[in-house]
Amino acid sequence: IFQLLRARTGHDFSRYKKNTLIRRIERRMSVHQMADIKAYFRFLQDSDVETQVLFKELLIGVTQFFRDPEAFELLETVYLPEYLREKPEGYLIRVWVPGCSTGEEAYSIAIVLQECMESIKRHFAVQIFGTDLDEAAIRTARSGLYSERISADIHPERLKKFFTREMNSYRIKKNIRKMVIFAPQNIVQDPPFTKLDLLSCRNLLI
Repeated sequence: IFQLLRARTGHDFSRYKKNTLIRRIERRMSVHQMADIKAYFRFLQDSDVETQVLFKELLIGVTQFFRDPEAFELLETVYLPEYLREKPEGYLIRVWVPGCSTGEEAYSIAIVLQECMESIKRHFAVQIFGTDLDEAAIRTARSGLYSERISADIHPERLKKFFTREMNSYRIKKNIRKMVIFAPQNIVQDPPFTKLDLLSCRNLLI
C-alpha cells in the first residue's frame, strides 16, 4: 500500500504513525465492506479514485477557526503586543503555518494580528504563508469561503467585522485575505520558510 501510494501520489507514508495508518485503512475497508487487507489492496490497485481517497484520509484535514481560544487570546493580549511594540515602522511581519489544511488557522492568526495592530495603534505589513500537501485544501483556503457552521467557532463581532455573508456561507474579507499566501508544500521534502516572526505548527502536530 505504501509503494502504491508513493507511485500514484508521489508521497511516502511509510514512516507515518502506524496506529493512524491502520485506523484510516480500516475505515476505508469498512466503507467498502471488506474484511481482508489483501482484498483491499487489490481494490486499490484497480482504482485510482480509491487511492486518492485514501491519500486524503491519511492527511487528516481537520481544522477550525480559533481552535483552543485560550491560546489565541494569549497570543493577542500578551505575546504579540509586547513583540510588535519593539518593531520599527515599516517592519514586515512574517508568519508560517505549515499543514494549514483549508486555511482556518492561518486566517485566525491574520485576524488576531489585525486586531492587535488596531489595539496598539500601529500598522505593519503582514505576510502569512499557509502551506499544505493537499492541493484541494489549498484551493479552498485561497477562496476564503466557508460554511455557515463556522459561526459556532467565531465571536459574532469578529464574524461581522471580518466576514461577508454569501447565501449559506461566509467569506473572509479582502483586507484579511490579502495578508495570507497559500501554496502546496511537502514539509518533508521542500525547503522551509525562513526569517519568521511566528511559526504555528499547531495544526500540523495533529
